[in-house]
Amino acid sequence: MSVSEAMKRLIPPGSYVLFLLFLTGIWVAISPFVMTTQPAGQHWLPATVNNVVVGAIFMVVALSGIVGYMLFALRDLLREAQARREATELASQAPADF
Repeated sequence: MSVSEAMKRLIPPGSYVLFLLFLTGIWVAISPFVMTTQPAGQHWLPATVNNVVVGAIFMVVALSGIVGYMLFALRDLLREAQARREATELASQAPADF
């Protein structure tokens, strides 16, 4: 398996959706400050707290999805490589037995 095929398996198109969710979470968390709906130097408004919490939840969900998918894909790649290595070893031992 080539490196490009392995990378396609590790980073599938579905991960891009999770990355967009992560970027959305960043925007939702910082939007009250960027759009100046939160007055500077004052206690956070309930809407600001809501935006920061929801943005943090989006970011955590997206990152856990990306990391989880990559870990499972890496596990599958390692199992496939181990199976190929075992098949190669068995193939190389078979002629020696005869």
